[in-house]
Amino acid sequence: MDFSSLFPPSTSLVIADEEMWHTPLRDEEEALIDGAIDKRQREFRAGRNAAHKALTLLQAPDVAILRGERREPVWPAGYIGSIAHCRDLCLAVCARDGEIAGLGIDVEPLTPLPEGVDRYIHTETDAKLMQSKRNAFPERLVFSAKESLYKCYYPLIGRYFGFQSVNLTEVDKGHFKFRPTDKCQVDFPPELTFHGHYRYDSTHLLTACYLARD
Repeated sequence: MDFSSLFPPSTSLVIADEEMWHTPLRDEEEALIDGAIDKRQREFRAGRNAAHKALTLLQAPDVAILRGERREPVWPAGYIGSIAHCRDLCLAVCARDGEIAGLGIDVEPLTPLPEGVDRYIHTETDAKLMQSKRNAFPERLVFSAKESLYKCYYPLIGRYFGFQSVNLTEVDKGHFKFRPTDKCQVDFPPELTFHGHYRYDSTHLLTACYLARD
């Protein structure tokens, strides 16, 4: 899968290699997964190790990446980032906080959602979009796009917003946009330009978005 066009050149994107899934982290980071099942520990280590490498490429301070109130990664001052993982693929993307104001990334297996889950994710607009473009893109696209959206905006707005708070729009040729629903109770910064992308191959779907200060 080609990741090169997902983010601007100023960002640093790292795919976790096999070693990163097993390499222990700093003591403070290991404490966050103390007692977790093996799968969770492997994914957490892969994500944090990939994030540390991405930050190193940006010459960021070498500090532990801890966890915020909603379990989001806490990045070094002056830097932003996002981590995504599934059972066998993990990525991290980071940037200096400047022209890029927000980053969000999500990766999903290319399998259908569990039966019935879509009604908690898809708005009526999303459902019509999926119906009109049946088989044009993976079934998990709406879910994954909203996951990456949340990761991108939450550090800026500091408020939770659920799957029913936004509609996907203009989903085509590897790009997507969104708009808030009438139920949405958060304000998205109007001065930031949203960029949404998706890519998929025979096994995985990846969604990515960023906010630019144009």
